[in-house]
Amino acid sequence: MKVAVIGAGNSGCAQSIKLMQNGHQVNLIKTSHSLHDDNFEQLLKTGEISCLDTTDNNREFSLKPNMITRDIEKGLDGAEAVMILTQSLQHRELAKKIGPFLKEGQIVFLIPGNMGSTQFANHTKGKHIIYVEGESTPYDARIIAPGKVEILFKNVRNAVSFLHKEDEKYLPVVTSLFGTHKYLRTNIVESTLHNPNMVVHTIGTIMSASRIEYSKGEFWMYRESFSPAIWNLVEQLDDEKKQVIRAYGGKNAINYLDACKWRNEEDLSIDSLQVFKNYAATGGPKGPASLDTRYIYEDVPMELCMLEKLAAEKGISTPIASALITIASALKSTDYRMMSYEISDVIDYIQ
Repeated sequence: MKVAVIGAGNSGCAQSIKLMQNGHQVNLIKTSHSLHDDNFEQLLKTGEISCLDTTDNNREFSLKPNMITRDIEKGLDGAEAVMILTQSLQHRELAKKIGPFLKEGQIVFLIPGNMGSTQFANHTKGKHIIYVEGESTPYDARIIAPGKVEILFKNVRNAVSFLHKEDEKYLPVVTSLFGTHKYLRTNIVESTLHNPNMVVHTIGTIMSASRIEYSKGEFWMYRESFSPAIWNLVEQLDDEKKQVIRAYGGKNAINYLDACKWRNEEDLSIDSLQVFKNYAATGGPKGPASLDTRYIYEDVPMELCMLEKLAAEKGISTPIASALITIASALKSTDYRMMSYEISDVIDYIQ
């Protein structure tokens, strides 16, 4: 399959490598100058992505995408599937940029989705576009040098939701991309609230703010942040999340640790907390190095704030989510509630 990958950062480079290994033809497209420009310039120079794959015995190799470009129209031309691997904060503006070039019958797969498919659908009315949302990428990765990505971890299972229920028949096509996206969520609300970053990134960073600033880059959130008291906080945020999922018709409202095990572990008989600890020790990346991190500036407005707003629409109280949003906003002197979608932006697609 010919796949256009939008986003040439950590995730875009890693998923492109794996798509090519799976036999797909990749056009890698960068649409902004906000992050990773030095990486992209190196990709343009060499025409290839270099990789250190720790999930494959630390193998080092390079692969050449079919195209590496900033030309959106050229990069999308002929693509059967389009993967949106930018930060979800960019979805609203990105939809305006690429919407005019999307064609009838294309599959548009957003990871993380965070209800961003609603923004793309608003710019492609009159076209049958198959919109799919994922919760987390199948491969965790970090750029370790310009043009080179290190793949750290592979998910065992991934779930997706389709914006339009009738498009669920395209699940086998989505599965063919990586092999892990075999499972359906009920709807995009369920997918958004099962994004693991909504829980682990926000609580792990907000509650460790002083440690992050004191450590000056020597901080491992997955290893350091989650004490017994913090797990109490996770459980209470989980309870709020599950209430909202059920209120919108979701059938798979599970807690963070069980969802983590389901994604990451072949053997589902293993204790969920032990699976998390194993991931923290072997696959969880270092950082964040500062509070200027997407763990706050993306995951608070696009996930926690959406949880709060979706809950309010159904008359559900979210004291833990609301407190975390307020604290994060105070820590960064930023009103994150103003940065998230309003219910009016998404309501037509979630009723």
